Amino acid sequence: WAIGLLEVAFSRYCPITFGIRTMGLMGLAYAHYSFWPIWSIPIMVYAFLPQLALASGISIFPKISEPGFLLYLFLFLGAYGQDCLDFLLEGGTFRKWWNDQRIWLIRGLSCHLFGTLEYLLKSLGISAFGFNVTSKVVDDEQSKIYSQEMLDFGVPSPMFVTLAVAAIVNFFSFSFGFLQMICGSDDNEGLPLQMLLAGFIMLNCWPVYEAMVLRTDKGKMPTKVTIIAAFLAWTLYAAAFHISFSK
Repeated sequence: WAIGLLEVAFSRYCPITFGIRTMGLMGLAYAHYSFWPIWSIPIMVYAFLPQLALASGISIFPKISEPGFLLYLFLFLGAYGQDCLDFLLEGGTFRKWWNDQRIWLIRGLSCHLFGTLEYLLKSLGISAFGFNVTSKVVDDEQSKIYSQEMLDFGVPSPMFVTLAVAAIVNFFSFSFGFLQMICGSDDNEGLPLQMLLAGFIMLNCWPVYEAMVLRTDKGKMPTKVTIIAAFLAWTLYAAAFHISFSK
């Protein structure tokens, strides 16, 4: 789906140009969906860069004592607060809103990310992985998982690797920042916003933590995926520490 959306977005039938000429402002609505997979880029940045900086002791957000801190906090809380309010006013519940924004983030780190990469490779004439149709047969145990509103991570898909890496990186970065706060580091003022972001992603990644450690059903994340994710997370930390200490 993500590849097809981008193919339309960057074709002569682009909703921004062709769509507006033929449908008026409705073309912008279609443009929103056609460019949707590109959201994976900022999601990837916010899922990894501030956390790796936090683990390296580098502050990239304003300190508590700086006016910019309140601006960042207002934008974060205001954006999610407005989204939640709109959801509730339309008859939804808080739990449904939470699951909706969680799935939005999960898509950004999985199907939208891989779709964007595959589209770029295809545009450059580089062979990429084809689209594999997954089995739609649901057995009794899978049906039970879905009825309990739980996510199924039982398929050994590379899309789950990025999710697991993000979960691991944010967990250890948040833990490192928390220890720094407790130990009373001299540069604590620059940590709260990065810890807030890491903690928020950790809450969204709770189903991933369950799938990696706690679950024993068919929805459990394959051990191979967990090991690969742990190795990649360690590689990211090693690279971040190397860059930090080299400066």
